[in-house]
Amino acid sequence: MEEWSPPKRWNPFNSNKLLAQVYRWRLIKRGASLPQPVLVTVDPINACNLRCTWCNSRFVLRNRNGMIDREALMEIAEGLARWQGSPDWPAGVEAVCIAGGGEPLLHPDVGAFIESCIDNGIEVGVVTNGVNIDRFIPQLALCTWVGVSVDAGSRKTFESLKGRDLFNEVCRNMRSLSDYLSRNACTLGREGSGRGVSYKYLLYDGNIDEVFEAARIAKEVGAKNFHLRPAGTPWHLLPGRSGSVFHGDAKMRLGEQIDKARELEDETFGVYAITHKFGPELEIANNFDTCHAIFMTAVFMPPRDERRERFCVSCCCDRRGDPRLEFGESLREFKQVEELWGSEKHWQIFDRIDLKDCPRCTYAPHNQMFTQVIERDDMTYKFI
Repeated sequence: MEEWSPPKRWNPFNSNKLLAQVYRWRLIKRGASLPQPVLVTVDPINACNLRCTWCNSRFVLRNRNGMIDREALMEIAEGLARWQGSPDWPAGVEAVCIAGGGEPLLHPDVGAFIESCIDNGIEVGVVTNGVNIDRFIPQLALCTWVGVSVDAGSRKTFESLKGRDLFNEVCRNMRSLSDYLSRNACTLGREGSGRGVSYKYLLYDGNIDEVFEAARIAKEVGAKNFHLRPAGTPWHLLPGRSGSVFHGDAKMRLGEQIDKARELEDETFGVYAITHKFGPELEIANNFDTCHAIFMTAVFMPPRDERRERFCVSCCCDRRGDPRLEFGESLREFKQVEELWGSEKHWQIFDRIDLKDCPRCTYAPHNQMFTQVIERDDMTYKFI
């Protein structure tokens, strides 16, 4: 099964875009001043209005309720823009993904945070379940992309997998956002598959047979992309499990659904089935030896203890809430993050990582490219 059709190979889900970062990443060396990450994730709040069967944020939702307050969010936006990492690399983070620890649009100040990031020259993408899109349409229109995690093609399946009967509301919200883009000149409405609204579809045993119908609805509500990827087992549930949630003829049924969905493609709509971060049976396949991705990106999260800190920083979005991947300081100022980045404490996190504790890795291509392209230079990348 092809992940995308040949005319759609230049798309936002193609991990080959990581090769553009080779000159930044080759500065990652122990004992050196590291470049700041090109992208960070910000989880404004640990709360959610749905109950997804596969929830990979369940650990923080159960153990770390809370949110980053408005003042701290504004400080983060300003800090990211001025962040000076390696003297060999210009200052500033270039992009922020606003996601969660739950549902980011439950935070009352997320619109102001989006505006502050944009004002500071940082591009923004948002991952949302879509329930509260209608509250932030003008701010979402400032973003480069908005991914809506619908994960179903019918009301029945949506309620079964996500715990509430809100499928129609989410689809209406996506349509409202798309209509706003058609009436107003804004960043989210610009041409190109990397911009606009994506209908996100986390594949699970219970929704494989609705892929085509979901893709049809995605096009109908004005999404540019239908983005599918398999679900996996969250990190805190991994011991003793294979990491795959699929059984029987799942791959065959998925292939049939994708082939049918691709018939909907045109210049303004694409279907992407992202499987390259998984094994042949859609299981965990972290085919790398070391995790240098913890020097390439970071996650800003709500504080673990509001009496001691204003926000928390983790090195991994796939292991949210795992203290082994977090800067163990009581973070009250952005300056502390700059001081910790590339420090011996940061490298100690690297030294302690055991890949057997990792779920399906979002950053597997980062790690593979670091080893094969930067350390070994197997592609002789200077010879273009």
